[in-house]
Amino acid sequence: MPAPKILVFSGSTREGSLNTRLATLAARKLAAAGAQVTQITLADYTLPLVDATAFGATPAKATELRALFDAHHGLFIASPEYNAGYTPALKNALDWASTAKPGAPASGLAGKVVALGGASPGHLGGYRSLTQLRTVLELGFGAMLIPEMVAVGLADKAFGEDGELLDARTGGFLDALVARLVKVAGQAAAS
Repeated sequence: MPAPKILVFSGSTREGSLNTRLATLAARKLAAAGAQVTQITLADYTLPLVDATAFGATPAKATELRALFDAHHGLFIASPEYNAGYTPALKNALDWASTAKPGAPASGLAGKVVALGGASPGHLGGYRSLTQLRTVLELGFGAMLIPEMVAVGLADKAFGEDGELLDARTGGFLDALVARLVKVAGQAAAS
């Protein structure tokens, strides 16, 4: 089975983001599990707000982002939680990527294998944002979400100096998510 190509990013553009830490840890674990990993930051893809007048006038950064989606078999997205939802920057980036290439599938995520994680200083670890994002990715974008998710609660205290998760149970959730993502994206790469 060929090594799957996995795109990893955080829904945060903030310097020092806990979700970027989670994305970096996931990228390291994915590479160790045999995936070809590309990690990006949405801060490099600053985009105006998408609206109906934008169709047909896609910014170059949206086209670049769509090309990355197209070039990978799967994605790992670490989603922060803003007011019980996922970030506007993440939604805007996904929407722009969906318009960046004419024709079907419009989203670029249709059939793409996606895994989700979240980190938050709160007890729920961004779980509410993950459930909303999961619904949008499945129903709106046609992505194939793997069942495992990792929600890192009290994330401001959850990472060791080596970047690993201190809690063995939460670390086990991340390991299960990584294993499933590599397996399912690997199957997609082979087909």
